[in-house]
Amino acid sequence: MQCIVSETIGFLSKTFPKIYSSLYLEYLKQYSATYNVNKTQLRALVFIKNNGAISMTDLCAKLNIEKGSLTSMVDELTKKGYVVREKDLSDRRKYLITITEKGDKIATDFMEKLTYKLEEKLSKLNIEDRGKFIEAITTLQYILSKEELN
Repeated sequence: MQCIVSETIGFLSKTFPKIYSSLYLEYLKQYSATYNVNKTQLRALVFIKNNGAISMTDLCAKLNIEKGSLTSMVDELTKKGYVVREKDLSDRRKYLITITEKGDKIATDFMEKLTYKLEEKLSKLNIEDRGKFIEAITTLQYILSKEELN
């Protein structure tokens, strides 16, 4: 078991930063300036678009940033009209961050451009390698979604 754990940690630390960097981070950097937002703000918009309204605490955890940084970021996104803060009806002590139509357009545009760039990269793989890639991603999603790992 220890061998599996060591191999998993090695795999994750080597592979995911490489995938994240080559398939996502470079485009975050490239496109964030286009939208007059920073990389973290663009990540937040995409996350909220894909997952719906979220509490400040949960967004901190998902973006892996400090609460003080998130508060400033949400204030700026609110001023730009990309998100709104609304009281959580189930817990009035909390606020939910919701994306606006203007913010949704930015997130959608970024995701479309990202999709195009990733399709371009993956199209360079031969059919066999593309199949292996899809199978590997599907298997990883299945394994990570199992209740035992949550």
